[in-house]
Amino acid sequence: MRSDLKLLSLEAAKQELMRLKEVENVHTKNWSVSQICLHCAQTIDYSITGYPVMKPAFIRNTIGKIAFRKFMHQGYMIHDLTAPVPGGSNMDASISPQESIAKLMDTIQRFKNHTGTLMPHLLFGDLTREQYDQYFAMHIADHFSELDY
Repeated sequence: MRSDLKLLSLEAAKQELMRLKEVENVHTKNWSVSQICLHCAQTIDYSITGYPVMKPAFIRNTIGKIAFRKFMHQGYMIHDLTAPVPGGSNMDASISPQESIAKLMDTIQRFKNHTGTLMPHLLFGDLTREQYDQYFAMHIADHFSELDY
């Protein structure tokens, strides 16, 4: 398992994805490599298009802010690795790991190229581009903690 993996930027996440792309045998705990990569890509996409379901403003402005500050302070996050994005589309587990890694890489690049307004996070609320970048990297690292490669 990759519990020691710390990613603090999407650039670092891209480097880890390039390493993962070269590995033939990856063992997972809960979700497949494809499901993990598609979930992470979906989360990044929603920062551009908007999350389908938001936590109430009270939660985003209190618990959400506290949790976000904690993650940023410690440099990593731990969350339920089997929880889908509320209201999000199902992840197609039949997509090959290589295709899903490419999808996540493309989504990261789309986020980096996006010059418009970013949508609030479903739990953390309004985030800057830099905060989203670090959050997404930590989110990917947390999901990769269940991979063995």
